[in-house]
Amino acid sequence: MKPVLRQRRRAALAAATTLLTTFSVLSAATPALAAPAPGKAQVWLTDLSTGTHLAKQSPVTWKAGPAPAGSSGSAITVDTNRAYQSMAGFGASFTDSSAWLVGTKLDTTQRNALMRDLFSRRDGIGLSFLRQPMGASDFTVSGNYSYDDMPAGQSDPTLAHFSVDHDRAYTIPLLKQAGRINPQLTVMASPWSAPGWMKTSGSMVTGQLKPDAYQAYADYFAKFLKAYAAAGVPVRYVTPQNEPLYEPSTYPGMAMPADQEKTFATDYLAPTLKAQGLSTRILGYDHNWDVTSYPESLYADPAAAQSVAGTAWHCYAGEVTAQTVAHNDYPNKPAFQTECSGGAWEGDEQDGFAGTMDNVINAPRNWARSSVRWNMALDADSGPTNNGCSDCRPVVTVARNTDGKWTYTPTADYWGLAQASKFVQPGARRVASNTLGKGSIEDVAFTNPDGSTALVTYNSGSTDRTFTVGWGDRHFSYTLAAGAAATFTWTGNQSGSTAPAAIGSVDIPFHNPDGSKALISYDSSLVARQHQVRLGGDWVGYTLPAGASLTPPTGETALSRDGWQATASASSSDDPPSQAIDGDPATRWSVGHGMQSEDWFQVDLGSTQTFNQVVLDTTASSGDYVRQFEVSTSDDGTTWSKPIATGPGSTVARILLPETTARYIRVTNKAGSGSWWSIHELSVLAPGGKAASSAGETMAVQRKTAALPDGTRLTAVYNSGNSTATFDVPWGDTTYSYRLPAGAAAIFTARSA
Repeated sequence: MKPVLRQRRRAALAAATTLLTTFSVLSAATPALAAPAPGKAQVWLTDLSTGTHLAKQSPVTWKAGPAPAGSSGSAITVDTNRAYQSMAGFGASFTDSSAWLVGTKLDTTQRNALMRDLFSRRDGIGLSFLRQPMGASDFTVSGNYSYDDMPAGQSDPTLAHFSVDHDRAYTIPLLKQAGRINPQLTVMASPWSAPGWMKTSGSMVTGQLKPDAYQAYADYFAKFLKAYAAAGVPVRYVTPQNEPLYEPSTYPGMAMPADQEKTFATDYLAPTLKAQGLSTRILGYDHNWDVTSYPESLYADPAAAQSVAGTAWHCYAGEVTAQTVAHNDYPNKPAFQTECSGGAWEGDEQDGFAGTMDNVINAPRNWARSSVRWNMALDADSGPTNNGCSDCRPVVTVARNTDGKWTYTPTADYWGLAQASKFVQPGARRVASNTLGKGSIEDVAFTNPDGSTALVTYNSGSTDRTFTVGWGDRHFSYTLAAGAAATFTWTGNQSGSTAPAAIGSVDIPFHNPDGSKALISYDSSLVARQHQVRLGGDWVGYTLPAGASLTPPTGETALSRDGWQATASASSSDDPPSQAIDGDPATRWSVGHGMQSEDWFQVDLGSTQTFNQVVLDTTASSGDYVRQFEVSTSDDGTTWSKPIATGPGSTVARILLPETTARYIRVTNKAGSGSWWSIHELSVLAPGGKAASSAGETMAVQRKTAALPDGTRLTAVYNSGNSTATFDVPWGDTTYSYRLPAGAAAIFTARSA
């Protein structure tokens, strides 16, 4: 979890667990599903304000014809003819604390009832995805442990002492039971740390993997996977490291920068799994939305791209649209949202339900194949903890009742997950739908393998909302209370076509050599996530997947830094602005606090200069790059131009500009983050140097054009080959050269400035 969430003070949580308290009542709230009647859509409602929990309502009747004229501002259109990713499922984690509570505190009757309520689609909510810690995390009962612990100063490179016996007592039995109840269950596993003897710290707390321990750690994974499979728990996915950009100081963790993960996954883990006949797939990253360059860098390397099957995402920093950005950059690599905890920091019970619904709806809307909360169960004090999060909220609370008997109580997370997990089957395809957005009705739609459709809706506004659902040539209307969620299910095939403007996005399919499809989906909200340059009367936008480059035809020359002076809106006392222009990549400027919108860094070039690029290098502080930038210029340091470039940052941000003559350059941050904004080296480049030749166009390049409903012009280019492709890009009065890695796509937009 993001560090700042772990450090927040506990809020009153007692009122947040006053939902339903016994398994018998819970089971009654989740009756078996029945097939929707022809011509009708079934409705399942959760409204905490009225004590309604996943309750079946009277069905709504479809009306003939499209949504009434004038209802566009309150109309949700579902188009089941436009399908996207398949779903693996919804779920949480049986951390050591969770498994201990469920496996040892609940009696057999209560435990069986809870497992049924969690995993049965007929009698419960049908959870189908579990993410399991490999060893200790911040939620364990007995402190830190791995599967091969050794006394201080000793090592075990042959893994002679490896054992998963710790998990046999209560974790593995629960995983097996979950799999029996739901045979479509997917299990993935993630380590918080390697055994201490494999690390530079000699401990499971802090440190990195020693270079000479890479093979032993790969063997450690293989032994774990084989032991779990032999115990009846096949593991479908692993990640090399949980939250690799964070080293907690009080519980297990391990830093693993992108280059180290690339080496470990490509040269050690993937070959070891293959050699030992293991089909488990590797997912990369397993951290927050705010550093898309980490997972994309794995795909930019051809060997790593063969080894890493997809990306695991967490929700604690950045925006969920990062999943769509990364998908469109590398459309063959699926996304999995693998951890998103709620907690007392969100507010009351209703706020917690809002957070869960946001995750359940918007993770799949942004290409996630899974939506996974954190702890499956915790006690009334949000524990047991292992020096980590003290106010995280579980899916169910396990605690003693007034009679002293251990029972379980569903939380807001349970009911939020239920609105999707009970109705969206593993293998379902997300389908197209527009959303009315924050403060109104948010939604996501799916078509199940059995042909039924499920539409999950949530009113994130403060007042009741009446909206219309349109599907082909039919529609219905519904009123949803503020803070309530409703899931609609129906059967049948869509009749009639849907205008692209009703959805608001365009789909651009490309073809791979093996016959599969690489699909990009784009809407106007993504324009802000692109690099954009003001060229003449247009904002020209372009994406730069990790490994891609866009360069001018005249080459480039770095301006001399003689006479430069740097200033900033704020600075750490140890990292003054001058250190960003001192020529030493080991020093840096740092803003001195978590990134805030309108933080700025400015350089005075000493005299008027002509330039067309600014480069911000943050390589030595991976993760501390500006999240969203805006560039302005000035002749006097007082009167500033309108922004001439905007876009997302990266570890090395090469910001293309229109050819500009000015003395002052200001880079302004436009997004928040818990990380400090740092710049190790700032360079300004001018046209000149050796002229570049025209790139031409590689045969593997596929190119398509489209237009968004708002008039934005769109060109998408996809490299279906197995090596870097090159092609020319018109750029004002000249032509730039684009290099695109294998399997990547580039998107170019143009709109009036």
